[in-house]
Amino acid sequence: MKNKTAILGIGITAGVLVWLSFYVGLFKGFEYFIEDRLVSEKPVSPDILILSVDNESISRIGQWPWPRSVFARALDKMHDYKPAVLGIDVIFSEPSRFGSADDMVLSQAIGRSGFPVVMTEEASPLIIRKGESPFLAGNVISTLPIFTKNSNVALGHVNLVQDKDGVVRRLPYRIETNGPARLPPMVSFSSEVARLSGKDGASTAGISPSERIVYAGPPGSVRQISFYRILEEEYLVKSLKNKIILIGATSPDLHDEKLTPVSKGTEMPGVEIQAQAVNMFLKGYRLFDIPDYLSALWVLLAAVIASLVFLILNRPLAPILANVGLGVIYSVAILLLFDAGKVANFLHINLAWTLPTILVPSYRYFAGEKEKQKMKRLFGKYVSKSVLNEILKNPDKVKIGGEEREITVLFSDIRGFTTLSEKMESVKLVSMLNRYFEAMTEQIIKYNGVLDKYIGDAIMAFWGAPIADEKQADNAIKAAKAMLKSLVKLNEELAAEGFPEINIGIGLHSGIATVGNFGSRARFDYTAIGDTVNVASRLEGLNKEYGMNIIISEITKQNIKENYEFKRIGNVTVKGRQEPINIYTIK
Repeated sequence: MKNKTAILGIGITAGVLVWLSFYVGLFKGFEYFIEDRLVSEKPVSPDILILSVDNESISRIGQWPWPRSVFARALDKMHDYKPAVLGIDVIFSEPSRFGSADDMVLSQAIGRSGFPVVMTEEASPLIIRKGESPFLAGNVISTLPIFTKNSNVALGHVNLVQDKDGVVRRLPYRIETNGPARLPPMVSFSSEVARLSGKDGASTAGISPSERIVYAGPPGSVRQISFYRILEEEYLVKSLKNKIILIGATSPDLHDEKLTPVSKGTEMPGVEIQAQAVNMFLKGYRLFDIPDYLSALWVLLAAVIASLVFLILNRPLAPILANVGLGVIYSVAILLLFDAGKVANFLHINLAWTLPTILVPSYRYFAGEKEKQKMKRLFGKYVSKSVLNEILKNPDKVKIGGEEREITVLFSDIRGFTTLSEKMESVKLVSMLNRYFEAMTEQIIKYNGVLDKYIGDAIMAFWGAPIADEKQADNAIKAAKAMLKSLVKLNEELAAEGFPEINIGIGLHSGIATVGNFGSRARFDYTAIGDTVNVASRLEGLNKEYGMNIIISEITKQNIKENYEFKRIGNVTVKGRQEPINIYTIK
């Protein structure tokens, strides 16, 4: 339960952290990078045309800014071949340097043109804030009234929003105005051009206050004609009929170029950005941001699901592979949403998948390592390497808190140890006991037993816990026989050094016992307690009475699967039990 809670907590924490990183814009640059590369090229309406104020036009017509009569001549040229709408991306906010007559000539040309003309204004500075109306004009720079008084003139602002990386991805559809005059909101130049074009499909319905620009392609995607050619080449004028015409600067010397997501290292003239926005409105290309609350929900859901996968699938690589698969499916869904005009946080949602996929295995690894170290400390000195490895592979099978298990218990004791110890010096006694314990313990561990404890000169061991052992009785009898054999060799070595001979008795009994950690906070040991342990101890004590070295109970004899020759000793009632038991020795 603790492990499940921790894993779920990792998912929730990862989701919250990823969302916070999105909220503060920690990975905004990476998000832009991904989104920019999701943009695919789209068809450009053949009805859109830019009359570009380029270097060649400036060379032929003269120094910029031109007399406004130049624009008047262009409008008069268009009179007989009326475009659907003309957008002039030049702010005539100051009187002409060529005199008031120059302004009047252009104003009259606009008035008699007979087609809609969209002129420009600008919020300077553009104040960006939070809320439903995120844009506010600190000041408004607008086209002179002498031009806007014409009934066929509309105004649109040419402000664009550059993100922190300097790339233009949005245009403010509506800009609120401030000050004592409380002017009506400024609407975008491109949306006004599209609206007044009268073209089928042109729609500005449902535009968000901060509209994403859906670019059709890199700089040069919109058809351009040098402005001067309209004045000099009559046949070109005929091609303007019913077209959407935008006039604006494309010369690098006029410094009206900006980076866009489709720039490919080349800046795009401001007038083409406006033209591509017009194309967006004409074609119905739209990109809407998924609401923040929905993005937060997706991020949290992705992180939690990625964590839950680790609780559902238990095989080592299965959760990781499953999360990779789910991440791919999620990514495809995001891409499909993008194609449908919905922008989700691709990077952050994938981070929400990725973090738990990394953190949960890391947590399990370090928690597992901690558990392994705990198991090594607890069992390392008392079990064989094979048993220890099995414990480390399956720590969940070990219930060190206490459980009932069927085990086989071994007790051994040195006969006449009290008399022996009285006759020996303490140093020699300790040396002899240590060598004895070393030899006996080696055999117990060799046959996968758990060395429980040394009690004076006695040894307690058991089989069947913490790892279940179907051959526990066989392993116990093998260990008992090996102990006696090892004792013969040890006695030979001790005799050569002047030590007395050691004789032992061994008792074996099988049954249910309680095994687990017993002790205090200061010290505890993994041990077994219960009637089974007591009976094994009593059987060991009967060896001296019957002149045997090994005595086993009938239940242990029945559990032994291999063939041994046993001899029945008799029927005895051991202390603490009312019912007698049959006891045997092995030949």
